[in-house]
Amino acid sequence: MKLFYASCVVIFLATSPYIYASEQTNDETEILEMIQDIEKGWESGNGMPFYQHYLGQVGARYIESGGQNKGLEDLVKNHVEPEKEVLKRLTIDILDIETNVEGDFAWAVTTVNVSGEVRKTGAVFDKKGFQTYLFRRTDEGWKVIHSHSSTRDNKPHKHR
Repeated sequence: MKLFYASCVVIFLATSPYIYASEQTNDETEILEMIQDIEKGWESGNGMPFYQHYLGQVGARYIESGGQNKGLEDLVKNHVEPEKEVLKRLTIDILDIETNVEGDFAWAVTTVNVSGEVRKTGAVFDKKGFQTYLFRRTDEGWKVIHSHSSTRDNKPHKHR
């Protein structure tokens, strides 16, 4: 019987790193899919992915290139959804997603390319930069608790 218990312990110890790695991979896959949903929501002016994937806790702030939205409702109603009316086209490419998971907390750092055209003026923009997402594991899965994006012109003007 002791041999049986010893065998079980050895099997558990031998497989537990793989179980942990599998859980880590599942977490990273879930986070990657969330970021892709959010990217599509931005491009289409659809707030649903934000309501689905953001926690929206009291006091939340979402920051973008020096501006901020206070709370999830403010982000969706005053930033995400109006852009479909203001912009003729919006393309967002979120690339090089690096995720880190530590227990019930995770973060992702990405590069981001944003381009589009302002409907009213015809002004075209092409920006690149970085974005950071902070996540918390909840009973419903991972949720964004904060995001921060900073971009600048892809081809900055030369100073004289």
